[in-house]
Amino acid sequence: MLHYALLPLQAGGETAQIDGTTMLIAMVIGFIIGVVIAAGAAYWVYKDATKRDNNELAWAIGVGALLFLFFPIGVIALIAYVILRGDETTTEPMTGETAGGEW
Repeated sequence: MLHYALLPLQAGGETAQIDGTTMLIAMVIGFIIGVVIAAGAAYWVYKDATKRDNNELAWAIGVGALLFLFFPIGVIALIAYVILRGDETTTEPMTGETAGGEW
């Protein structure tokens, strides 16, 4: 099974004879890996943007779609999100006050 997972990484030299079934399996495995990476990054961006009062759905769909369709541009979009995301507002208090009021 590891042979099929590493098949998309192999260069097609003279000795590499790949039949149609093996190529189809390699394409399906590559597709599944791409979907998992894009969905995981989109989920993280959505959860993080929710905490920061950003437009979470647009960021998640944008980053996930770019990662899946155009991986290098998706990585740049993910880096842009991390740079532009802003401060946390809803889950992390910014002041140093105690929760029980004054002592």
